[in-house]
Amino acid sequence: MADSLGTIGKYQLRRQLGRGAMGVVYEAFDTVIERAVALKLLRTDVFAAEQLADVGVRFKREAHSAGKLSHPNIVTIFDYGEHEGAPFIVMDLMVGQELARRLEAGARLPLTETVKIITDLLAALAYAHESGVVHRDIKPSNLFLLRDGTVKVVDFGVARIESSELTETGAILGTPAYMSPEQFLGLPVDGRSDLFSVGIILYHLLTGDRPFSGSPTTIMQKVLRQDPIEPTALNPTLAPDWDTVIKRALAKKPEQRFQSARQFADAVRFVAEGRALPKAPEFLNDATVQVPPTPKPEAPARKSRSWIFAIVGAVAAAAAAAGTAVYVMRPQPPAPAPVAALAPPPAPKPAPVVEISKPAPVPETPKPEPVVEAPKPAARPEPAAPPPAAKERLKQKMAEKKAARQAERQKLLEPPPMAYVDEPRRPAPAGPSFRAKVVSLDRSWGFAVVELAERGSVKVGDRLTATVASGRRVDMVVRRISGNLASAIPEGRLSDDLVGASVTRN
Repeated sequence: MADSLGTIGKYQLRRQLGRGAMGVVYEAFDTVIERAVALKLLRTDVFAAEQLADVGVRFKREAHSAGKLSHPNIVTIFDYGEHEGAPFIVMDLMVGQELARRLEAGARLPLTETVKIITDLLAALAYAHESGVVHRDIKPSNLFLLRDGTVKVVDFGVARIESSELTETGAILGTPAYMSPEQFLGLPVDGRSDLFSVGIILYHLLTGDRPFSGSPTTIMQKVLRQDPIEPTALNPTLAPDWDTVIKRALAKKPEQRFQSARQFADAVRFVAEGRALPKAPEFLNDATVQVPPTPKPEAPARKSRSWIFAIVGAVAAAAAAAGTAVYVMRPQPPAPAPVAALAPPPAPKPAPVVEISKPAPVPETPKPEPVVEAPKPAARPEPAAPPPAAKERLKQKMAEKKAARQAERQKLLEPPPMAYVDEPRRPAPAGPSFRAKVVSLDRSWGFAVVELAERGSVKVGDRLTATVASGRRVDMVVRRISGNLASAIPEGRLSDDLVGASVTRN
């Protein structure tokens, strides 16, 4: 069996592991070192003759850049060569399963496993980005889960060829649902493009759905212009801070996303541990914020102390000024007493005291007198008392005329008696009947799965009522729709008697 597929150099091909639009992966055996390896052979039949030479150069250059990476979460590349004009890459042979297969099978991963997958992936990307390598094709089919739960990122260096050359040849590799806006626009990309793809994978793991779906053209329009539904709307068991993490990871502009894979991983661990993130505006707008932000409180503390010192200084100054004023004002009343006691011989001293006290009341008494006398001529309007009576009579006449006009208008508006007696009333057309029933329970997500008689008869957010056999009524809210099945969250806990219950719309 080992020789049935032939040999490539020193490698014996044992069996085919996978086949894609870009290449074929075999399980091979290194006859020199005597170890099992994986060999990926570039397919030359998908390229035109004039493109094959350029593709081969790019394949070799990217293989060399990926070969420089040595990380526990990145597949190890052992060798590069060419066989009959077709380049190939030899890498570590892994035992496990692609993440894409688990998701396609409808697997619901626990939150702890989701966090483990994402943090392993971000650790690999942090190392690659710091080494100057951008993957450009992060997607579930390029994430390999080993049996012990370790994540291995594969196809480093091949993604650039897949995203640039295959668009010219017409072959489609990967899935557009995991591409960043700058990739769709043909703009230069950096590590933040990989982080956008990680955000899509995280959204898929948290909710069970991809944030952008449809045809490639529809996906492109959604990625460029629309924001996905918040994860907590699809999975109410999630903490609200997951919405903030996803919002930043899937920002349309690279400068509004996480600026590094390590920062992204810190945020994921922060939410997974149940600690609150900073306020959403600060967290989304400050591209340099690190989670948790420990050094940040020092600056506000210093500012607050300077404000306190300034306020204390102002209060002290005001108190000093007030004390001075009180001190100046106080001596005047007690001053006459000692002057009166000691000043019988020197008579001139009390004189200024008397003179100072007199001017104060003197200007006050004459001023009110003219003020009282001045308004007397202003009392002339008193003879004009009759005009107010005339105004009252005029107001009464105006009110009577207004009431008469309103009465005439009301008569015109009132329909004649028996005006509608002869008009037959037509019954309102009956709307389409709504038929649905609960067919199963999804306890892992807390959903009651409702089968709809007609597709499109409900939408996300509609309220339904299930009536069980005992007559008990349970209110539910629709959270997900797939074809003629709707997943609704009932109020209270799930119970087995919900299965088979008839469902009506509120």
